[in-house]
Amino acid sequence: MRVSYRWLKDYVDIKASPEELAQKLTMTGFEVEKIERPGEKYKNFVTGIVLETRKHPNADKLTLCKVDVGSQTLNIVCGAPNVSPGQAVAVGLVGAQVPRNQHDPAGAPFVLSQVKIRGEESFGMICSAYELDLGDDRDGIMILPKGTATGTTLSDYLGLSDTILEIGITPNRPDAMSHIGIAREVGAIYNKKVKIPKLKLRESKRPAAKFGAIKILDSGLCPRYTARLVYGVTIGPSPKWLQEYLTSIGVRPVNNVVDVTNFVLMEMGHPLHAFDYDKLNEGMIVVKPAKDGEEFTTLDHKLRRLTSSTLMICDAKGPVAIAGVMGGAFTEISDTTKNILIESAYFNPQSIRRTSKRLGLSTEASQRFERGADLHATQWAADRAAQLIQEITGGEILKGVIDVFPGKKKSITVPLRPEKANEVLGTGLSGKQIQSLLRKINITKAAGRSKSGSSNVLYAIPSYRVDLLQEIDLVEEVARMYGYDSIETNNDTRISFSSHAPAKDTVSELKDWLIGSGYSEVVSNSMQEKEFSRLGSEEAVEIANPISKDMATLRTSLIVSMVQVIRNNILYGKKNLRLFEVGKIYRRDKTGASVVPGYREENRLTMAMVGLRRKASWDVSPQVIDIYDLKGELQTLFRKIFLDNIKFIPYSNTKALTSMGFDVEINGIDVGYAGIVRKDFRAKFDIDEEIVIAELNVDLLLQNSSLKKTFKPLPKYPSVTRDIAFKINENITADQLKNEIAGAAGPMLVQIDLFDIYRGDQVKAGEKSLAFALEFMSEDHTLRQDEVDRIMKEVISRVSRNLSGTLRE
Repeated sequence: MRVSYRWLKDYVDIKASPEELAQKLTMTGFEVEKIERPGEKYKNFVTGIVLETRKHPNADKLTLCKVDVGSQTLNIVCGAPNVSPGQAVAVGLVGAQVPRNQHDPAGAPFVLSQVKIRGEESFGMICSAYELDLGDDRDGIMILPKGTATGTTLSDYLGLSDTILEIGITPNRPDAMSHIGIAREVGAIYNKKVKIPKLKLRESKRPAAKFGAIKILDSGLCPRYTARLVYGVTIGPSPKWLQEYLTSIGVRPVNNVVDVTNFVLMEMGHPLHAFDYDKLNEGMIVVKPAKDGEEFTTLDHKLRRLTSSTLMICDAKGPVAIAGVMGGAFTEISDTTKNILIESAYFNPQSIRRTSKRLGLSTEASQRFERGADLHATQWAADRAAQLIQEITGGEILKGVIDVFPGKKKSITVPLRPEKANEVLGTGLSGKQIQSLLRKINITKAAGRSKSGSSNVLYAIPSYRVDLLQEIDLVEEVARMYGYDSIETNNDTRISFSSHAPAKDTVSELKDWLIGSGYSEVVSNSMQEKEFSRLGSEEAVEIANPISKDMATLRTSLIVSMVQVIRNNILYGKKNLRLFEVGKIYRRDKTGASVVPGYREENRLTMAMVGLRRKASWDVSPQVIDIYDLKGELQTLFRKIFLDNIKFIPYSNTKALTSMGFDVEINGIDVGYAGIVRKDFRAKFDIDEEIVIAELNVDLLLQNSSLKKTFKPLPKYPSVTRDIAFKINENITADQLKNEIAGAAGPMLVQIDLFDIYRGDQVKAGEKSLAFALEFMSEDHTLRQDEVDRIMKEVISRVSRNLSGTLRE
């Protein structure tokens, strides 16, 4: 939005420079994207008067002129045929840059200098409208009105001695799309009172209600419609001050009535429209939706096809304007207009946005209505326009305002807790300080207190602040008024963790983690063939009236249905798979401890991996997924849900569905198993690829998980890493050796990783070598060499004593 610095000073006393003001506005959320000074274009141009002329002695088409420019009289050679004594003219002095060169095909600008033309000195230039970029007339000089003061800078004469701020207004701040809206912000920044124009209407005795009427047929789309009638206006050009204000911000002057409605729009932000009252049938305004397929010609003289979702302003016979977007050509203000009806209404933002987008028609009015206008500003805007029109045109304001307001809205209050504001902003503001900051932008403490908490304070929201609906909105206002640059940046941040999370949240986290790790979720049927159900358990639950043989029992394991899903994917060419399912399994129960006597159901998690861990590339060979990949995934998953004290116990061929795997124990409780799906079972589904799969009891996982979260700061001291390798009996597992090392090393051991297993000539038959990387760290000091040596000696001694292991040199 373009804001005139000069216009802005009408509403708030500004002594700051435009640059300082731009910086302050930007820091409160209104980014000033550009600062323009239109008058700089006419630097070194002044008004002058031609005192005398005579023919150039050496050129028939040139004239020697003496021109008074106020401070001096200049000799200027002029080539225009219409120059003569007594004319007021625009003069470019030596050093001025002429915007357009009429002798250059491209019209490129050029700088004036003192020159000798055909033997005569010339100290400037009398300019044409084309050369000044004020019109297309290049045949003669631009002649100014008689009485123009001599020596006035051309920028002052043209009303361009102003500074324009180009401000980026965010969509949630329609109240700031006006000069008064920005003035409120400037007043808050500099603690200045905003001067709202006072209304002084001189109404006639004739009542407006006798000559006009308003009907709203859809109050949801138009909650309020206000109108003023002004009779006996004289249409003509606007006064110079009004034209200058509008042109400074890029609005083209049209006539005095239209210019006033545009002025009020840019002044206080509420869109208005002026109708030629005599062209309104029966002086009636009817607000109602259009008919599908109805056509209407707008002010731009384009025919628009409407739908039933388009809200229209109509008279007694038909439509006269598209509500909130654009008026109609038939009722526009013309030179013959004598009586006018000023429309000042509020329209539903969603309706205007939908209409504007469908018609591809965005106007200054629609941009404000679709963001949310001030419902309570309609009468003020109509009165302000009526007052200015009367002052400029001498019209008669009929007595009273016609105001239809079917569903009056109550004032809005929003609660704010001081401690919440300080928590979000990282400040230590008191309640009184917060109230003082909000008072700067007319947000005041309301009567009463919020029911949701004793510390809450209710604040009354001005009707023009349609963006303030929640507590966090007020927190943002506190931050803006306090100053973003005044909020300290702390290196330390307080983090609050919940001590308990519901089980359903943990299951959701479990699924999110699996999906984030590249797994796809499977949802399969809980009924399956009796043969497959009995592979999971002999206690299969049979269905009394199965619809088919394939659905004769409830499943006792998720593995069978997962293998079926894998078979279908392989048939469609998908051979590299990572799948999971969380679902229920069902079994008969003889313990009597279940909810439904004789039956038990459990929540299970199945994870399956098939195919390649890594595809072949120019520098690597393809790598096939194995059981250790799945073990690593399980370890990461358990860390995610805070599980510890985990054991993986190997087995060979004791499972009906899998072989060469391991049972999973947590805190000594069996929670499931993992392995490779048996070859004979895969053959039933014609699957040649190995399937690595795990099935876990979700309920037991969650019961044993430590959901209490704790925070530990990052380490302050460096770690020390040592490698060690032991030769041990082949029957001793890596976990056994790892546990012995950890027990001997104590709390300073923060990480232990197996990185090598060796069987060969350098160890005896029946033995193997296991190598580990050990990482040590202290929380209160930097570890010394002798401390680590002492720990390593204890590790070697314990492994030798408990496992008969020897250090491999």
